[in-house]
Amino acid sequence: MSNVRVRFAPSPTGYLHVGGARTALFNWLFARHHGGTFILRIEDTDRTRSTEEAIDQIKESLSWLGLDWDEYYRQTDRLERHREIAEELLAKGAAYESEGAVWFRAPRSGTTAVEDLILGRVEFSNSEFKDFVILRSDRTPTYNFACVVDDHDMGMTHVIRGDEHLNNTPKQLWIYEALGWDPPAFAHIPLILGPDRTKLSKRHGAVSVLEYRRRGFLPEALVNFLARLGWSRGDQEIFTREELIRHFDLDGVRSSAAVFDEAKLLWLNHEWLKRTDPERLADLLAEYIVQEGVATREAVAALGRERLMRAAELLRERNKTLVDMAHAARFLFPGELPVPEGAEKFFVPEIAAPLEEIAAALEGLEEFTPQAVEECIRGKLAELGLKLKQVAQPIRVAVSGRTVGPGLFDLLALAGKELVVGRLRAASRRLRGGVE
Repeated sequence: MSNVRVRFAPSPTGYLHVGGARTALFNWLFARHHGGTFILRIEDTDRTRSTEEAIDQIKESLSWLGLDWDEYYRQTDRLERHREIAEELLAKGAAYESEGAVWFRAPRSGTTAVEDLILGRVEFSNSEFKDFVILRSDRTPTYNFACVVDDHDMGMTHVIRGDEHLNNTPKQLWIYEALGWDPPAFAHIPLILGPDRTKLSKRHGAVSVLEYRRRGFLPEALVNFLARLGWSRGDQEIFTREELIRHFDLDGVRSSAAVFDEAKLLWLNHEWLKRTDPERLADLLAEYIVQEGVATREAVAALGRERLMRAAELLRERNKTLVDMAHAARFLFPGELPVPEGAEKFFVPEIAAPLEEIAAALEGLEEFTPQAVEECIRGKLAELGLKLKQVAQPIRVAVSGRTVGPGLFDLLALAGKELVVGRLRAASRRLRGGVE
């Protein structure tokens, strides 16, 4: 297909949600796959509901997802053109004025067929439709009219959109026909459903794209997830952006509704965290530690680059989001850590003395590497006639405030000598009934 031109045309009346983001992605991938043009067109003719904040948020969402646009338009910049075409339809007798508005004459009989690239041939009985407004009394165009004029003028070859617009397509085809214009090819993407098979809504967690960013999802994971909502290529689940561009086409889009499964998104995000370059992951971890109020920017900087990168590599193994990683990094910073529910059982009076002995031994280490820490602890335990399993969980909980996490010796080396020794001694004092 040569000279493919497609558009994402949101109304700026609120945040960009996952359904709109998937539509944008499918258009972007189709354009990039065919070496075509992806256009962002803001349909802001509804002045009572459109806001500049929503426009900025749409742009920010698309940019975060990496969906760059080649051309950008706002419908309100084209109002004169819409009015000009409305006059042309009036002159042709295809439209008429009533109560200050311009109305299009809908056909009264027969059928209109939409040859859809995804859904196949869909026929509509024209008797089901009534005349409809194309220019409001304030001289602003309605959706069905403006998008026809703009799609024609901008040379759209394909209109790829959600199937909630399918019922609008006959009206648009009539306008194309009345003006003697060739319509683009239409492809209507089926709905996204919640796990309960009802239309996706906020109660399913269908929040804005930027809310997923705030919750610690990577853009690669969300793009991968959205691409698989209704499109597939064999059994492959994980796709890089380059693979999506190489393989995406409309023949892989299913005609049945897709189900939004956040557990699948979390799994994908974890997979992408494990694939992320350590340098970038360290930067992201630092950002989310500050966002979540775990530590200040200055405290994060004080960790040092190497330690932050090591933390990112260790913490991504058991955490599915950047927010989870940020909270799991709490042990890297000074301050008391709560004992998690159910972990009190590990702190029996008999380990008070061993914890103090281990703290003293660790304090004497010159190198605080995982290997040195392991040798030190195992050596001290041999002296005391204890096994590692008798103290491993109390040490882990005392130092990290968690019952699971990275390997114990990696964890201790990462926390650093000062925090480890201080927290082990504090735990020992608590067990002895002392005061911190």
